[in-house]
Amino acid sequence: MTVIETIAPIFIIIIFGFIIRKREFLKDDFVAGMNRFVFLLPLPLLIFTGIVRSNIEDVSLAYILSVIIPTIAVTVLSFLFGVIVGLKRGRLGSFVQTTFHGNVTYVGLAVLFYVLGDEGLKRGSILIGFLILLNNALSIGILSLTSHTHKNAAKALLSIFKTPVIIATFAGIINLYCKIPIPSIIFKSMTILGNVALPMALLIIGASISIDTLKKSFWLSVVVSGIKLVVLPGLAFMYCKVYCMAPKEALPSIILLATPTALTSFILAKEVGGDPELASGAVTLSTLVSPFTFALWTSTLL
Repeated sequence: MTVIETIAPIFIIIIFGFIIRKREFLKDDFVAGMNRFVFLLPLPLLIFTGIVRSNIEDVSLAYILSVIIPTIAVTVLSFLFGVIVGLKRGRLGSFVQTTFHGNVTYVGLAVLFYVLGDEGLKRGSILIGFLILLNNALSIGILSLTSHTHKNAAKALLSIFKTPVIIATFAGIINLYCKIPIPSIIFKSMTILGNVALPMALLIIGASISIDTLKKSFWLSVVVSGIKLVVLPGLAFMYCKVYCMAPKEALPSIILLATPTALTSFILAKEVGGDPELASGAVTLSTLVSPFTFALWTSTLL
Protein backbone atom coordinates (compact mmCIF):
# COMPACT_ATOMS: atom_id res chain seq x y z
CA MET A 1 0.00 0.00 0.00
CA THR A 2 1.40 3.42 -0.99
CA VAL A 3 1.72 6.39 1.36
CA ILE A 4 -1.07 8.23 -0.49
CA GLU A 5 -3.41 5.23 -0.13
CA THR A 6 -2.68 5.16 3.60
CA ILE A 7 -3.10 8.89 4.29
CA ALA A 8 -5.92 9.76 1.85
CA PRO A 9 -8.73 7.99 3.80
CA ILE A 10 -7.87 10.03 6.92
CA PHE A 11 -8.46 13.29 5.08
CA ILE A 12 -11.48 11.97 3.20
CA ILE A 13 -13.12 11.49 6.63
CA ILE A 14 -12.08 15.06 7.59
CA ILE A 15 -13.61 16.42 4.34
CA PHE A 16 -16.72 14.32 5.00
CA GLY A 17 -16.99 15.97 8.43
CA PHE A 18 -16.75 19.40 6.78
CA ILE A 19 -19.46 18.52 4.22
CA ILE A 20 -21.98 17.11 6.69
CA ARG A 21 -21.42 20.12 8.95
CA LYS A 22 -22.06 22.49 6.01
CA ARG A 23 -25.18 20.50 5.09
CA GLU A 24 -26.23 20.82 8.74
CA PHE A 25 -26.43 17.07 9.36
CA LEU A 26 -24.19 17.93 12.31
CA LYS A 27 -25.48 20.80 14.43
CA ASP A 28 -23.24 23.03 16.56
CA ASP A 29 -24.52 21.50 19.80
CA PHE A 30 -23.90 17.96 18.57
CA VAL A 31 -20.35 18.75 17.39
CA ALA A 32 -19.59 20.46 20.72
CA GLY A 33 -20.97 17.48 22.65
CA MET A 34 -19.07 14.96 20.52
CA ASN A 35 -15.86 16.96 20.94
CA ARG A 36 -16.30 17.07 24.71
CA PHE A 37 -17.00 13.32 24.87
CA VAL A 38 -13.93 12.40 22.79
CA PHE A 39 -11.75 14.81 24.79
CA LEU A 40 -12.89 13.51 28.19
CA LEU A 41 -13.04 9.74 27.67
CA PRO A 42 -12.11 7.88 24.43
CA LEU A 43 -8.98 9.92 23.65
CA PRO A 44 -7.41 9.62 27.14
CA LEU A 45 -8.23 5.89 27.14
CA LEU A 46 -6.62 5.47 23.71
CA ILE A 47 -3.43 7.14 24.94
CA PHE A 48 -3.40 5.28 28.28
CA THR A 49 -3.86 1.84 26.71
CA GLY A 50 -1.29 2.67 24.02
CA ILE A 51 1.35 3.55 26.62
CA VAL A 52 0.58 0.55 28.84
CA ARG A 53 1.08 -1.78 25.84
CA SER A 54 4.38 -0.15 24.80
CA ASN A 55 7.94 -1.14 25.75
CA ILE A 56 9.66 0.64 28.62
CA GLU A 57 12.78 0.91 26.42
CA ASP A 58 10.84 3.31 24.14
CA VAL A 59 10.84 5.98 26.88
CA SER A 60 14.28 7.56 26.49
CA LEU A 61 15.42 11.14 27.01
CA ALA A 62 16.75 11.36 23.42
CA TYR A 63 13.35 10.25 22.09
CA ILE A 64 11.42 12.82 24.15
CA LEU A 65 13.90 15.58 23.20
CA SER A 66 13.26 14.79 19.51
CA VAL A 67 10.00 16.76 19.81
CA ILE A 68 10.98 19.23 22.56
CA ILE A 69 14.15 20.74 21.00
CA PRO A 70 12.64 21.44 17.52
CA THR A 71 9.52 22.96 19.14
CA ILE A 72 11.53 25.39 21.27
CA ALA A 73 13.76 26.26 18.28
CA VAL A 74 10.77 27.10 16.07
CA THR A 75 9.20 29.17 18.87
CA VAL A 76 12.33 31.35 19.09
CA LEU A 77 12.75 31.63 15.30
CA SER A 78 9.07 32.50 14.75
CA PHE A 79 9.17 35.15 17.46
CA LEU A 80 12.26 36.77 15.90
CA PHE A 81 10.67 36.62 12.43
CA GLY A 82 7.45 38.22 13.72
CA VAL A 83 9.37 41.04 15.41
CA ILE A 84 11.47 41.68 12.28
CA VAL A 85 8.43 41.93 9.97
CA GLY A 86 6.67 44.22 12.47
CA LEU A 87 3.68 42.15 13.62
CA LYS A 88 1.61 43.93 16.27
CA ARG A 89 1.55 42.41 19.76
CA GLY A 90 -1.69 40.39 19.70
CA ARG A 91 -1.06 39.17 16.17
CA LEU A 92 2.58 38.36 16.99
CA GLY A 93 1.53 36.04 19.83
CA SER A 94 -0.97 34.17 17.67
CA PHE A 95 1.51 33.94 14.80
CA VAL A 96 4.18 32.38 17.01
CA GLN A 97 1.94 29.87 18.76
CA THR A 98 0.31 28.65 15.52
CA THR A 99 3.74 27.78 14.07
CA PHE A 100 4.43 25.11 16.71
CA HIS A 101 1.11 24.21 18.38
CA GLY A 102 0.00 21.14 16.43
CA ASN A 103 -3.07 18.94 16.59
CA VAL A 104 -1.11 16.00 17.99
CA THR A 105 -4.11 14.23 19.53
CA TYR A 106 -6.84 14.24 16.88
CA VAL A 107 -4.77 14.29 13.67
CA GLY A 108 -1.38 13.09 14.93
CA LEU A 109 -2.61 9.88 16.55
CA ALA A 110 -4.80 9.07 13.53
CA VAL A 111 -1.91 9.43 11.07
CA LEU A 112 0.42 7.44 13.35
CA PHE A 113 -2.07 4.60 13.63
CA TYR A 114 -3.02 4.38 9.97
CA VAL A 115 0.57 4.79 8.70
CA LEU A 116 2.54 2.79 11.30
CA GLY A 117 -0.18 0.65 12.87
CA ASP A 118 -0.39 -0.24 16.54
CA GLU A 119 3.37 0.22 17.03
CA GLY A 120 3.14 3.83 15.85
CA LEU A 121 0.23 4.47 18.18
CA LYS A 122 2.14 3.06 21.17
CA ARG A 123 5.32 5.05 20.48
CA GLY A 124 3.41 8.24 19.72
CA SER A 125 1.29 8.01 22.86
CA ILE A 126 4.44 8.30 24.98
CA LEU A 127 5.30 11.65 23.36
CA ILE A 128 1.80 13.13 23.40
CA GLY A 129 1.67 14.21 27.04
CA PHE A 130 5.09 15.88 26.98
CA LEU A 131 4.23 17.67 23.73
CA ILE A 132 0.83 18.88 24.94
CA LEU A 133 2.35 20.25 28.15
CA LEU A 134 5.10 22.02 26.21
CA ASN A 135 2.80 23.37 23.48
CA ASN A 136 0.26 24.78 25.92
CA ALA A 137 2.85 26.24 28.30
CA LEU A 138 4.71 27.95 25.42
CA SER A 139 1.45 29.16 23.85
CA ILE A 140 0.18 30.69 27.08
CA GLY A 141 3.58 32.23 27.82
CA ILE A 142 3.90 33.79 24.34
CA LEU A 143 0.30 35.05 24.27
CA SER A 144 0.62 36.49 27.77
CA LEU A 145 3.91 38.19 26.86
CA THR A 146 2.51 39.79 23.69
CA SER A 147 -1.03 40.51 24.92
CA HIS A 148 -2.16 43.95 26.07
CA THR A 149 -4.64 42.44 28.51
CA HIS A 150 -2.72 39.53 30.15
CA LYS A 151 -6.08 37.97 30.95
CA ASN A 152 -6.62 34.45 32.28
CA ALA A 153 -2.98 33.38 31.73
CA ALA A 154 -2.49 31.82 35.18
CA LYS A 155 -5.88 30.10 35.03
CA ALA A 156 -5.17 28.72 31.56
CA LEU A 157 -1.73 27.48 32.63
CA LEU A 158 -3.10 25.66 35.68
CA SER A 159 -5.88 24.08 33.63
CA ILE A 160 -3.29 22.23 31.50
CA PHE A 161 -2.49 19.89 34.38
CA LYS A 162 -6.17 18.96 34.71
CA THR A 163 -6.41 17.94 31.04
CA PRO A 164 -7.59 14.31 30.74
CA VAL A 165 -4.93 13.56 28.10
CA ILE A 166 -2.14 14.78 30.43
CA ILE A 167 -3.52 12.71 33.31
CA ALA A 168 -3.83 9.66 31.04
CA THR A 169 -0.27 10.06 29.76
CA PHE A 170 1.38 10.18 33.15
CA ALA A 171 -0.92 7.48 34.55
CA GLY A 172 0.14 5.29 31.62
CA ILE A 173 3.86 5.97 32.17
CA ILE A 174 3.52 5.21 35.91
CA ASN A 175 1.72 1.97 35.07
CA LEU A 176 4.41 1.10 32.50
CA TYR A 177 7.19 1.51 35.07
CA CYS A 178 5.38 0.01 38.07
CA LYS A 179 3.71 -2.86 36.15
CA ILE A 180 0.38 -2.35 37.92
CA PRO A 181 -1.94 -5.20 36.83
CA ILE A 182 -5.21 -4.23 35.13
CA PRO A 183 -7.95 -6.91 34.93
CA SER A 184 -8.31 -8.19 31.36
CA ILE A 185 -12.03 -7.41 31.14
CA ILE A 186 -11.49 -3.79 32.23
CA PHE A 187 -8.49 -3.29 29.90
CA LYS A 188 -10.39 -4.70 26.89
CA SER A 189 -13.35 -2.43 27.68
CA MET A 190 -10.98 0.57 27.88
CA THR A 191 -9.44 -0.44 24.53
CA ILE A 192 -12.84 -0.72 22.80
CA LEU A 193 -13.93 2.70 24.07
CA GLY A 194 -10.54 4.20 23.17
CA ASN A 195 -10.88 2.93 19.59
CA VAL A 196 -13.91 5.21 19.14
CA ALA A 197 -11.64 8.27 19.46
CA LEU A 198 -9.94 8.41 16.05
CA PRO A 199 -12.91 8.31 13.61
CA MET A 200 -14.91 10.71 15.80
CA ALA A 201 -11.91 13.04 16.13
CA LEU A 202 -11.48 13.21 12.34
CA LEU A 203 -15.15 14.13 11.87
CA ILE A 204 -14.78 16.84 14.54
CA ILE A 205 -11.74 18.31 12.75
CA GLY A 206 -13.69 18.48 9.48
CA ALA A 207 -16.71 20.04 11.17
CA SER A 208 -14.45 22.72 12.71
CA ILE A 209 -12.91 23.95 9.42
CA SER A 210 -13.83 27.58 8.64
CA ILE A 211 -13.07 28.88 5.13
CA ASP A 212 -14.44 32.38 5.85
CA THR A 213 -11.83 33.24 8.51
CA LEU A 214 -9.03 32.02 6.23
CA LYS A 215 -9.78 34.78 3.71
CA LYS A 216 -9.07 37.48 6.32
CA SER A 217 -5.50 36.38 7.09
CA PHE A 218 -4.55 34.25 4.10
CA TRP A 219 -0.93 35.24 3.47
CA LEU A 220 0.14 35.10 7.09
CA SER A 221 -1.60 31.72 7.35
CA VAL A 222 0.52 30.57 4.38
CA VAL A 223 3.70 31.51 6.28
CA VAL A 224 2.43 29.78 9.43
CA SER A 225 1.59 26.62 7.48
CA GLY A 226 5.04 26.56 5.86
CA ILE A 227 6.78 26.79 9.23
CA LYS A 228 4.41 24.35 10.95
CA LEU A 229 4.30 21.67 8.25
CA VAL A 230 7.81 21.90 6.75
CA VAL A 231 10.29 23.74 9.00
CA LEU A 232 9.26 22.21 12.36
CA PRO A 233 9.25 18.55 11.22
CA GLY A 234 12.37 19.34 9.18
CA LEU A 235 14.22 20.27 12.37
CA ALA A 236 13.00 17.03 13.97
CA PHE A 237 14.26 15.14 10.92
CA MET A 238 17.70 16.74 11.34
CA TYR A 239 17.72 15.91 15.07
CA CYS A 240 16.89 12.26 14.34
CA LYS A 241 19.64 12.12 11.70
CA VAL A 242 22.21 13.49 14.17
CA TYR A 243 21.21 10.85 16.73
CA CYS A 244 21.21 8.10 14.05
CA MET A 245 17.61 7.10 14.78
CA ALA A 246 16.15 4.49 12.44
CA PRO A 247 13.40 5.80 10.09
CA LYS A 248 10.56 3.93 11.85
CA GLU A 249 11.90 5.11 15.21
CA ALA A 250 12.08 8.74 14.04
CA LEU A 251 8.76 8.85 12.16
CA PRO A 252 6.43 9.19 15.21
CA SER A 253 8.29 12.36 16.30
CA ILE A 254 8.22 13.82 12.79
CA ILE A 255 4.54 12.96 12.22
CA LEU A 256 3.50 14.58 15.51
CA LEU A 257 5.44 17.77 14.70
CA ALA A 258 4.08 17.79 11.12
CA THR A 259 0.46 17.96 12.33
CA PRO A 260 -1.65 20.98 11.33
CA THR A 261 -2.18 23.82 13.80
CA ALA A 262 -4.40 22.80 16.72
CA LEU A 263 -7.86 24.26 17.23
CA THR A 264 -6.69 24.92 20.81
CA SER A 265 -4.59 27.80 19.45
CA PHE A 266 -7.83 29.58 18.48
CA ILE A 267 -9.32 28.99 21.95
CA LEU A 268 -6.17 30.24 23.70
CA ALA A 269 -6.05 33.33 21.46
CA LYS A 270 -9.52 34.25 22.75
CA GLU A 271 -8.86 33.26 26.36
CA VAL A 272 -5.37 34.69 26.96
CA GLY A 273 -5.30 37.46 24.34
CA GLY A 274 -4.26 37.23 20.71
CA ASP A 275 -5.63 37.23 17.17
CA PRO A 276 -8.40 34.59 16.93
CA GLU A 277 -8.92 35.24 13.20
CA LEU A 278 -5.28 34.46 12.38
CA ALA A 279 -5.39 31.36 14.60
CA SER A 280 -8.57 30.12 12.92
CA GLY A 281 -7.15 30.79 9.44
CA ALA A 282 -3.93 28.95 10.30
CA VAL A 283 -5.91 25.95 11.59
CA THR A 284 -7.93 25.77 8.36
CA LEU A 285 -5.10 26.23 5.85
CA SER A 286 -2.62 23.95 7.62
CA THR A 287 -5.30 21.23 7.87
CA LEU A 288 -6.06 21.50 4.14
CA VAL A 289 -2.37 21.40 3.14
CA SER A 290 -1.19 18.76 5.64
CA PRO A 291 -2.13 15.67 3.55
CA PHE A 292 0.56 16.65 1.05
CA THR A 293 3.25 17.35 3.65
CA PHE A 294 2.38 14.15 5.55
CA ALA A 295 2.85 12.26 2.28
CA LEU A 296 6.21 14.02 1.79
CA TRP A 297 7.54 13.14 5.25
CA THR A 298 6.28 9.57 5.36
CA SER A 299 7.54 8.76 1.85
CA THR A 300 10.94 10.24 2.78
CA LEU A 301 11.32 7.94 5.78
CA LEU A 302 9.49 4.75 4.77
